[in-house]
Amino acid sequence: MNYSHYNTIDFVKDDFFCRWVQNPDKHTNTFWQDFMQNHPEKRTVILEAKSLVKTLGIMQTTPIDEDASLEKIWSGVELEIQLSEKPSYWYRFQWQLAASVLLLIGLGYWINHYQREDRNYEIPQLANYNKEIEFVESQNTSNRPLSITVSDGSEIVLQKNTRIKYPKVFEKNKREVYLVGEAFFKVKRNPQKPFIIYTKKLITQVLGTSFTIKANPNIEEERVIVKTGKVSVLAQKQASDRNHTNPNTIIVTPNQEVVYELSKAKLVKKIVELPQILADSSDNQTFIYRNASLASVFSDLEKAYGIKIVYDSKLYEDCTINGNLSDETMFDKLNSISKITGISYQVIDAQIIISGKGCNY
Repeated sequence: MNYSHYNTIDFVKDDFFCRWVQNPDKHTNTFWQDFMQNHPEKRTVILEAKSLVKTLGIMQTTPIDEDASLEKIWSGVELEIQLSEKPSYWYRFQWQLAASVLLLIGLGYWINHYQREDRNYEIPQLANYNKEIEFVESQNTSNRPLSITVSDGSEIVLQKNTRIKYPKVFEKNKREVYLVGEAFFKVKRNPQKPFIIYTKKLITQVLGTSFTIKANPNIEEERVIVKTGKVSVLAQKQASDRNHTNPNTIIVTPNQEVVYELSKAKLVKKIVELPQILADSSDNQTFIYRNASLASVFSDLEKAYGIKIVYDSKLYEDCTINGNLSDETMFDKLNSISKITGISYQVIDAQIIISGKGCNY
């Protein structure tokens, strides 16, 4: 993610930034401290966005008076401006304060309005089902995750304000559910009976795996984030039938996510913000190197995180690495390698693309 061009509102809308503000940890603290150090010109913008996120966090729990007239607020702002053709510092400050209040009220109204729409959003009927099939609809209205187990033994964990609809007993040849909101799935493997999740914008099909789906109808994006196994994802608009044998289907593996971007009307595959070492990767990968070839280091990273690294082996065949990368995240490891060797990298289509002229010794 390139944050160097972000303004205040961009930061407020960014999930990774908001997670740092509301629930900071070692990784997010390090990332944003490094970012502000490398981009001092963004420090003021980040502090403004940080303050706004904290304020919005309070406002979301406070009822909004929808009858309050925004026009009256604007009238007050305009009146302050008209009091002097050359406003003093105090008047400029009042104008900025009033504008800030207006922004917060507007955002608060937007949040409240669309949260209410979410509560009223109806789950459509599942297609191609016998009318005699009995359905169950579960909703999490608490602040804690709600765990449910469906008839095949698969486990689904619903986040707050999430709803799911599914047959009380799955039919012989299919397992289909409909989701609104965010949920983590741990699906029992059954190659003869695919598990299919329908959301407003996506169709996600699995055989047996664990993954998260984020499908809040108030947000333009929908995401599928894979923890283990493999899933296939297809945009609802691109689905011509229920067999899902569609060339537009995207396969997603661990440490990858697929995002449906409404503005572009397409699916985009990415690497997750904080890739985790896979449970089935080799226990011998210590990431401690002494005169190790760059190729062997890249091989270790691919095996550990399940992410493909594309590079010119001939160009970097003389590059060696010395150092301890064991306590670093995947992207921190790549950054350390970049500093040692002089290479650079990009993330394209959930792959890491290595570039540069060679080692920097």
